[in-house]
Amino acid sequence: MVGVPVSVCVPAFNAARTITETIDSIRAQDFGDIEIVVLDNASTDGTGDLVRSMRDERLRLHTNDTVLPMTENWNRVMSLADGELVKLVCADDLITPDCLSAQVETLRDERIAVAGAKFDVIDDEGAVLARARGLAGLIGRRSSRAAIRTFVRKLPDDLCPTAAFLFRRREFEATGGFRTDFFYAMDIDLVARLCARGGFFGHNRPLAVSRASMFNHSSTTSTLSKFSDVVRFNHHARREHRELVRPVDVFAGDVTVARQAVVRLGARARQLAGRG
Repeated sequence: MVGVPVSVCVPAFNAARTITETIDSIRAQDFGDIEIVVLDNASTDGTGDLVRSMRDERLRLHTNDTVLPMTENWNRVMSLADGELVKLVCADDLITPDCLSAQVETLRDERIAVAGAKFDVIDDEGAVLARARGLAGLIGRRSSRAAIRTFVRKLPDDLCPTAAFLFRRREFEATGGFRTDFFYAMDIDLVARLCARGGFFGHNRPLAVSRASMFNHSSTTSTLSKFSDVVRFNHHARREHRELVRPVDVFAGDVTVARQAVVRLGARARQLAGRG
């Protein structure tokens, strides 16, 4: 084992509103042997100063000289990790106190490549919007085939946020890390490639908290861009994992995207009509 068993990596850009709460959730883990690696992406709002003010020997702060594209920044923060196991937590999300202890135990089984979990959703003020979401069809142990087919058939929001995943650093490095091919489906693309190397285990309780914020990058991305990204991921997964993903899985995934697009467009139309 190199360094500490677990590295929790936090890429942060102008995250002063939430970075303290995020890091405090990591520091509160009941699994003690961790490091917390924060990469400040040249923030201008004092994010780095807030992290520097935290006195914790497990915490390491790195700062980019210039703002990097998100994918490059995520890969860089992962490259700074020393742990055998790694987790990426966005600077506005949280993990529950028992998250690492539960998922580390799962990954003692070398046949499991990725551990995931259900998650809660909160708003910018911390109010709970939804509990125990995600992982439909992915609870318990799932084979590579079953996991990747489910990734293709579901929307990323129906699975779980990046903070809910734990995996091995050596396997992350072997995949080449996060790819620039995708944005909205970037983390699911990575997890699919990891699961091509081993099974998936889904914890049937919330171990992460996703913040539905008006300030995060996803909220400023158009619905059309998100859905087209998912469709591209579906078809790319079929080409890359032809022995695992069937044409019927891609079709089912595309239908899911189309149905959700209709729902979103209908909601938008009703909103506009109400304003009129």
